[in-house]
Amino acid sequence: MDAKCYILVLILSLHSVIVTFCDDSVDDIVLDTAVQRKAPGLKAPKKLWWAKEITPDYHVAGRLSERQIKYAADGGFKSIVSLFHYDEPLLYGGGEYLPSSKEEEEIVKSAGMQFYKVGLAGLHDKWASVETVEHISRILPTLEKPILLHCNRGYTISFVTLMHMANRTRHDPSFTPKISSGNFYNITAAMGIDFTMENTKQVVAEITGEEVVKNPPRLNAEPELWKIYWKAHPVYKNWFTAGQIRDTDLKVLEEVGFKAVVNMRQGVETDGKPSQEQVTLINIKDGTPTYGDENSLPRQVPEELERLILDPSKPKGYGSENLNYETSNPGEFGDEIGYNEDLEKEAFEKSTLKYYHIPIDSNGKYSPELFGKYKDMLLEAGRNGPVLVHCASAKRVAYMSVLASAVQYNKDFNWALKRIRELGFYVSPTKQPDVYEMFAAWLKKDRSNETGHLEL
Repeated sequence: MDAKCYILVLILSLHSVIVTFCDDSVDDIVLDTAVQRKAPGLKAPKKLWWAKEITPDYHVAGRLSERQIKYAADGGFKSIVSLFHYDEPLLYGGGEYLPSSKEEEEIVKSAGMQFYKVGLAGLHDKWASVETVEHISRILPTLEKPILLHCNRGYTISFVTLMHMANRTRHDPSFTPKISSGNFYNITAAMGIDFTMENTKQVVAEITGEEVVKNPPRLNAEPELWKIYWKAHPVYKNWFTAGQIRDTDLKVLEEVGFKAVVNMRQGVETDGKPSQEQVTLINIKDGTPTYGDENSLPRQVPEELERLILDPSKPKGYGSENLNYETSNPGEFGDEIGYNEDLEKEAFEKSTLKYYHIPIDSNGKYSPELFGKYKDMLLEAGRNGPVLVHCASAKRVAYMSVLASAVQYNKDFNWALKRIRELGFYVSPTKQPDVYEMFAAWLKKDRSNETGHLEL
């Protein structure tokens, strides 16, 4: 890194994270994140796309189902922390079972992870307090990392986790990444959550030892109640991304105020050829071909599933009945082969949500022409209200949704590069150059004649 880059780090690190790309000849971009985030999901992005990275050691989430807890183990989490105590289980949305705290502890430990419950009684307990931050600061160093921390909707635990980091910043000069009041508000605004209330502003000032920030940035996500569907990733205003949604999610999406869902996974057939993508399965390795190849059988035949078991030591019944792994996943619109887009479409036809299908090959290249092919459909979805765009792991949709929201709201090329990196996907001339070119063709003014985007 040259002297110019070092000076930029020194000046800007007081307010935001600086990420330099001198080797790519790209302007330095200041990210509103604690670190340059990685793509969501640790070792299992299709299973854990909903886990929000604060740092590589700390990820946050809402209240977890048994499946999500087991997926956390599959994907490499070593510990789970629950901020609240849950006396009773809860049926989420269309009926997904969320365990009580007692049940959660048993599931976490059976999955081979550590469990700790802070044990606050609920939202009226003092979650936004120095005492709670000090409590969590005592226990986090004792737990094996990476840690998945959760509350009800990923909201309060984000506050507590970031304030823990701010507390360490204040009292430990060697701690990194450093979190100031300014960092905190930039990060939470980028996450689509709002802590600009007077009581939280006072707690932030008390923990950081800094003056109260008078006019911190606010969230730009709508509807404001989106966090009830906490699994989504806010992109900008009414644009959100997700990995594979479940059948129980549709009711929640309706109640929150979403108007449309765009599905970018492949259909059952493409150009007359079978094209089902894989479905996620408990204790089964991801990333293997649906239909098999010269080295493997079709993914969901019993012999192949036996070969793909992640942890053979898990007990019988851990997955499907009498098995320590899962053989099918109808809740994510899976059939005996893999993911079935027809089943998802049928579910949406019974809801009030507008459904769009834009099949994007997960292994294909991005181009200005690819976005141009689907631009009108995407903008129609965006203009009609809050839209959730999903694929398997939230990767394809991140590229397309950042560009679509930039076109809809007249954001520029640098904004798109910044936002995609904040979502965990690094785009530059040498890393994902096809996505970089797609962004440049549609968002750089000196290339407007190629796409006509300035006439929109």
